Amino acid sequence: MKNAIVNNTIGMLKREPKNNSESVDEVLFGMNVEILKEEFDNWFYVRTHYKYEGYINGIDLIINDKLSEKWETEKNAIVINSFADILNNPQASGFPIATLTRGANLISTSECSKDNKFTKVILPNLSIGWIRNSFISNLKKGYDINDEEGLRNNLVSSAVSYIGTQYRWGGKTPFGIDCSGLCSMAYMLNGILIYRDAKIEEGFPIKEITFKQIKKGDLIFFPGHVAMYLGDGKYIHSSTSNDVVKINSFNKKSNDYNENLGRSLKRFGSIF
Repeated sequence: MKNAIVNNTIGMLKREPKNNSESVDEVLFGMNVEILKEEFDNWFYVRTHYKYEGYINGIDLIINDKLSEKWETEKNAIVINSFADILNNPQASGFPIATLTRGANLISTSECSKDNKFTKVILPNLSIGWIRNSFISNLKKGYDINDEEGLRNNLVSSAVSYIGTQYRWGGKTPFGIDCSGLCSMAYMLNGILIYRDAKIEEGFPIKEITFKQIKKGDLIFFPGHVAMYLGDGKYIHSSTSNDVVKINSFNKKSNDYNENLGRSLKRFGSIF
């Protein structure tokens, strides 16, 4: 088996090895994948670091075991702004050599521009660029389960950062995002890898809890749908009925009450 790095803004993960196949996920720039099988016409069946599988076109990948291993070890930064240009020099007039989305992985050299507004970063192909300091943060490769309050607040903050993003089947970026993409990205941004689809899956950290136990940052599962609980009877989700990421309420008297979802609660999940 070989390993690879996504070297496109979005690597589309398909159900079948063809461009017009259903998109099941989006693997973001700088994420590592394991190649399980090589198909025809430069298609590869891969497994992501969060254990999701599908077909991706080789045009989106750098296939190199040694480089992939080095990248996996050394990448240390993540894009937190909705979108971020990587510039060829540290100034606003610099030429964009790449435009990335929230969740993209990079190597930060910690070298700043003279005005302290830009940080020098390394891309998967080992080219050098500059990104605004406020657009990146430390890449979290784990989490402290004992910092429950901090984690819950950060999960909610990450989910809320996608408010207004259009619904996109299989999407996981500010270009468009689906229900499980929203929840899994909110968790991933905080170093927690949960199952990509809208269900509780064995082998992942989300465990079933009761409605009485639910707190902000926990997940709410409906038939074929998932949302994040915000507290005070409110939840955030991406749905076709809303068209965008939006906050709704379980309170029947609220203007944000969603009757269909309110009547179809199924399960509740938490990492705590």
